[in-house]
Amino acid sequence: MKTFHSIRIWKAVTTVILFIVLAGNAASQPQHYTSNGVAGSNSFPLNQTPGKMVQWLFAPGEFANPSPAGSGNITSFSVMISSSGSRNYTNFYIMMGQTTNTAFDSGGFYTGPLDTVYSRASVTHSGTAGQWLTIVLDVPFLFDASKSLVVQMEQCGSTGTGMSIGHTVLAESRRTWSLTNTACPWAFFNLNTSRANCGIDVSPAGSCNYSWTSQTSGTTSAFNTVKAVNNLIGWAGGAGGTIRKTIDGGVTWTDGNPNPGVVNGTVYAIESFGADTAWCTTSPAATFIYRTTNGGTNWVQVHTQTGGFWNVIKFANPTTGFIQGDPVGGRWSLWRTTDAGATWDSSGMFLPQAASEAGWNNSAMLIGSQIWFGTNNTKVYYSSNFGSNWTSSPTTGSLNGYSMHFNSPLLGLVGGTAIVKTTDGGVTYSAPITVPGSGNILGLGGDGDNFWCGRGAAIYGSTDAGATWASVFTPTGAVNAMDIIKTGSCASGWAVGATGTISRLDGTISGIQNTGSTIPSSFKLGQNYPNPFNPTTSINFSIPKSGIIELKVYDMLGREVASLINEYKSAGTYIVDFNASGLSSGVYIYRLKAENFIESKKMTLLK
Repeated sequence: MKTFHSIRIWKAVTTVILFIVLAGNAASQPQHYTSNGVAGSNSFPLNQTPGKMVQWLFAPGEFANPSPAGSGNITSFSVMISSSGSRNYTNFYIMMGQTTNTAFDSGGFYTGPLDTVYSRASVTHSGTAGQWLTIVLDVPFLFDASKSLVVQMEQCGSTGTGMSIGHTVLAESRRTWSLTNTACPWAFFNLNTSRANCGIDVSPAGSCNYSWTSQTSGTTSAFNTVKAVNNLIGWAGGAGGTIRKTIDGGVTWTDGNPNPGVVNGTVYAIESFGADTAWCTTSPAATFIYRTTNGGTNWVQVHTQTGGFWNVIKFANPTTGFIQGDPVGGRWSLWRTTDAGATWDSSGMFLPQAASEAGWNNSAMLIGSQIWFGTNNTKVYYSSNFGSNWTSSPTTGSLNGYSMHFNSPLLGLVGGTAIVKTTDGGVTYSAPITVPGSGNILGLGGDGDNFWCGRGAAIYGSTDAGATWASVFTPTGAVNAMDIIKTGSCASGWAVGATGTISRLDGTISGIQNTGSTIPSSFKLGQNYPNPFNPTTSINFSIPKSGIIELKVYDMLGREVASLINEYKSAGTYIVDFNASGLSSGVYIYRLKAENFIESKKMTLLK
C-alpha cells in the first residue's frame, strides 16, 4: 500500500519526467513533416534583419513522414533550421489557409483567405542547425488533408544571427516572397519552386456546443460597442465615456476609464489587441479618437475631425488601423494609421458621398486588407486594398446595414430589419432573410456556419450559415453590439447593450460535460477510465476558478497528439471523452494546465 509520502514522491518524479520530455519539444520531431533534411537552404523569412514575408504552398499528401497527416486541428508548425542562431522579431505572424490549387499563380501573392494563427508584437525564436523549430499556434487551424495548405510567415524586423530554413526544390511554383530589403507593408517581389521543409502537429477536430450566460458589468450605462480580444480579454464602451474591461473572461468587469476627463462624448467603437493597448471613438458631442497604452488608466486624444461622426475603428495588426465615419464635405471620412494610432492620414482614400448617405457603428468588417462597411443607402461598400479603392453592391430589400459580420472573406451577413447574405465576398447579396422578433438587428457575430445576432432583448442563432434562425438566449437588456472571435477550438465573445447588459458566449467541444452545479474547492485531475482503453476513454477534472484551461495528450517523446481543451471554462467539474482511434497502441500522458496548476497522468491504449 502506498503511503502519502510515496504518492507525493511518485507524483514529483512523474512531473519531472514529463517536464524533461516536454522541455525538448521545441527540437523534437513533429507528428508529420515534408522532409527533415537541410540539403537546400534559404534565409527567408527568419534570417532577415529588415523583415520579410514568405508564403509556401504544400500540396495534399505532402506531410507524409513518418506517417501521412489526416484532417484535424493543426496545433503547431515546425520548420527545419539549416543555420543555428537566435533572433528577436517585431510583428511576427503566421497565417494559414487552404486551396484546391497545387501551385501558386505567377505575378503576385496568394490572396485567398488566410487565418492568423500566431501573432507576436515582439518575440525571440532560436534554433539549431539540423533540428526543428516548433511554434505552438495561438489558434488551432482546421485542416482538410484533401486540400493544399498555404502558410504565410512574416516579420517586420529582427536583430540577432542565423536562422535559415531548409528547403526542397520542386517542379511547381511553391514559394512567393516580398521585396528584398524592405519591411512592412509587404510588396510582391518574386516566386519560385522552393518549398520549406516543414512539419505540423494535428489533433482530432470536434464539433462545438454553444451557450450564453449573463455577466455583471458594474454599470447601468448603455453599451454601444464591444471588442473580444480573446477568451479572457474584452473591452466595452458606451454612454458618457463609459469603458469597461475584463481580463478574466468576464468574471469581473473593471473600469477601463478610471481617470475620466479626457474621453469626451459617447463611445461608439472600440478596438484592442490586448489588456494594455486599446483605441476608441467618441461622437457626437465631440468626434475624437483616443488611445490607451496602460490598460485604460490614461487615455490620450490622437485624432479629431470637425463635423464628423466616427462609426468604426478596426486594426489589421497592432500598428495598422482604419477608421470610417459619416461623410464630411461630400466625401466619406476614411483614415489610416501605420504607427499604432499615434497619427492618422486620409491620403489616397477618397470615396465620394452618394446623396445623403451615412453609415452605422458596428457595421464594418476587416479581414487582412479587405474592408466592408454598411450604409443607410441600400448598399455595402468594399475595398480589397485597405481603402485605396472602393466598389459598392446593392442590398436590395434592406435599406440599412446596422450590423455586419464575415465568417470568412466570402461568407458574410449584414443586419437591418432582416438579414442579407453574401457568399462571394460582397459582390452580390441575397434577398432579405427573416429573423424572429422585432426591431433592428444591431449586433452580429459568428464562426464557421454558426452565426448569432442581437435583436431587441433577444439573441438568435443560426447553424446553417444564416439560412434559418431560432431564439437561443434572453439577455437582461436590448442588444446594441456583438463581437465573436475564435481563439481556441471553439468561438467565444460578448453581446452588450442597454442598461449595461453583457452576455457571454462560450463554446465547448462535443464530448465535454459539466457534471454538476457545485463549485469544487481545489484543482484536480482524475485518472482516465477505463484504463487501459480501446479506443475511447473519459477524463475528469475539477477547477475551482474560471479561466483558460488546457487539457492535452502527449506521446512519450513529448509530442502533442491531441488538444482536448484549450479555451475558457467556468468553475466546475468536467468529464471529457477522448477517442484515440487515430493513435497507435502505447502509453500516453495527459496534462491539465489551469492558472498556476499543472498535473499529469499516464494512460495506456491497447488495440
